Amino acid sequence: MHFLTKVFVVIAAVLCAALSALVVAYAVNTDRIAADYHNVQAQNTATAGAMASLTAQSEARRTNDLARIQDLENANQALQNQLGTLQAERATLLADKNKAEAARQSIEAKIAELGETAKVQASIIEALRGENSTLRTSELNFRKQALDMDNRVADLEAQKEVLEQRYRALSEQLAELKRQSDATLSGAVASAAGLTEQPFEYRGPVIRGAVEEVSTDPASRGQIARISVGSNDRVAKNMKFAVVRNNAFLCNLVVVQADMKWALATVQTLGKDVTVQPGDQIVSRLE
Repeated sequence: MHFLTKVFVVIAAVLCAALSALVVAYAVNTDRIAADYHNVQAQNTATAGAMASLTAQSEARRTNDLARIQDLENANQALQNQLGTLQAERATLLADKNKAEAARQSIEAKIAELGETAKVQASIIEALRGENSTLRTSELNFRKQALDMDNRVADLEAQKEVLEQRYRALSEQLAELKRQSDATLSGAVASAAGLTEQPFEYRGPVIRGAVEEVSTDPASRGQIARISVGSNDRVAKNMKFAVVRNNAFLCNLVVVQADMKWALATVQTLGKDVTVQPGDQIVSRLE
């Protein structure tokens, strides 16, 4: 055999041995690589699941974070609104505080003024108290004098009533005397018991008056007139008066009772259908 062939055979044997070793190594490495590949795939699958889970958790957290951010923004907006309201209230309260401070100062000034006024009033009250005491003393003295005067007036009133009664009696007597005198002057004839009871016409100065009230006599059913003149005006019993209305003669009146300031008289219609009314004028003699 040729030397080169042997060399080639040796080289081929060495190469075969090396190739076997390489094949063995390749087979071992192939199994190891396949196992590692499967392990890597399993790890990739697990990692993908974990990543998916983490992604889902992250998305959920992101959603929660967005919701919380929105809530915080809403809360922030509400706080901003509340802050604006509080600031407005603060401005209002500051204005109210300033007003209250001004009112307090005004009240303090008024209190000081009232204090001075109270002092002045106290002095005035003290002066009035002294004056009141003086006035009470004067009033008591005045009341005593008034009581004395009232007693004096009562006595004078009693004396006046007595004098008026006497004056009325004297006036009636005087009127009766005047009537008797006038009747005598006019030709009237007196009887032994006194004057005639026939109506007479007064011949002295004309007496004028008016009818104040008209009523009906229950006994005679005739008219009774109350006139505004009496014995003070020289009116006497049985004196005749003419009733005049609108300057026209109406009827006659005959006095049946004479008082000092008024008299009662019966109405003589003289056969006419007439009625005396309050306000009709009367004269003692037609002229």
